[in-house]
Amino acid sequence: MIVGIISDTHNDKNNAIPHIMKEFRRRGVKQIVHCGDIISDHVKAELFDDLPVTCALVDDQGEEPAFLDLSNKKPSNWEFTRTGKRFTKISELKAYVGHKLNLNFLRLTVEKFNEILTNLREKCDGLRIVFGGHLHFQTYKQGQLVSFINPGAVEDALGWGYEYAIMDTENYQVVFGRILPIPDDRPIFSIGVISDSLDITHRDPNYWARLAQEFKSRDVTKIIHCGNIAIEDIGRKELKDFFVYYAIRSDQTYKHSILVKEGTIPENWKVISETNLDKGATVEINGYRFYVQLNLGLEFINVSEYGMDLKAMKIRDAYPETEFVLCGFTREALLVEGQQVITINPGDVNTDRSFVVICLPRHEITFGHVPHDPLPNVV
Repeated sequence: MIVGIISDTHNDKNNAIPHIMKEFRRRGVKQIVHCGDIISDHVKAELFDDLPVTCALVDDQGEEPAFLDLSNKKPSNWEFTRTGKRFTKISELKAYVGHKLNLNFLRLTVEKFNEILTNLREKCDGLRIVFGGHLHFQTYKQGQLVSFINPGAVEDALGWGYEYAIMDTENYQVVFGRILPIPDDRPIFSIGVISDSLDITHRDPNYWARLAQEFKSRDVTKIIHCGNIAIEDIGRKELKDFFVYYAIRSDQTYKHSILVKEGTIPENWKVISETNLDKGATVEINGYRFYVQLNLGLEFINVSEYGMDLKAMKIRDAYPETEFVLCGFTREALLVEGQQVITINPGDVNTDRSFVVICLPRHEITFGHVPHDPLPNVV
């Protein structure tokens, strides 16, 4: 099922909900999750295309007269979650639909936040998705068992525009999008981001062809590989139709220099930096600046969401106009929409076949996985 996710609609003073619903219709959304801060006047079936809605009530909202009056009058396909009663099902997935849980991610380290998600799973066996809002910016943390999604805010988002997310419960693809208040006149293009491919060619010889197919279907023209690529995979013919920027580790410098001397690297492959490789470097594509540093993913495990944004701002200070900080090294994918910089870890290719597609200037960010072939029948 395709699920549309929104939060913090408040009074919707700029009439964004109908525009987001139009986008939901275009993408085939069949159910809506609202992560809280809704007013009683918006509890209307027609406003949300008569779709089923699971909505988080905040704090004591369930005791307010306006919502008490709605308890027997709300649309029949609406469900409210309340403090202490947040577990539900979205499609066939067990989910937690709340509002302020994201405050923990803002304040605590990723490691500590993982403990909170683990504790929630212990309370609800088989829990897969945790939804939250409140902070008015988009956040995603893909866990091995439980993932966390904050779709951002419809009203007064800290980022540009009116924010939402879309999740496919079958393949766990998550799209973070926004309605722009004023259309951007620059040409639209898409960039694919991957990291940590290492042994993938041995594990799945068809992976690169499948990745190319995924990227072509999403109109990707350029790829950024954040690092931990096997030297023998530099120049893959399957990616001949893309321009590939790739990062290498400092210990790969010598072997990489041999490829350069031999002239075996195709013209559509460009190393991000041949010096200071483990300190990070920038890539500029169509006027957008991307900072790439593989091992930041490891550093981010021990800091909070606020700490990640602070690090990103320091990078922007050193590399002015940086809009995206890209990293890798860890298995879990990550998105943090900061004050000036968006931080992304696409996740691990080697085990999860994860990728990200960034569509600009729409600032739409998709987290996906290259699919596996099903196992053959047992003879």
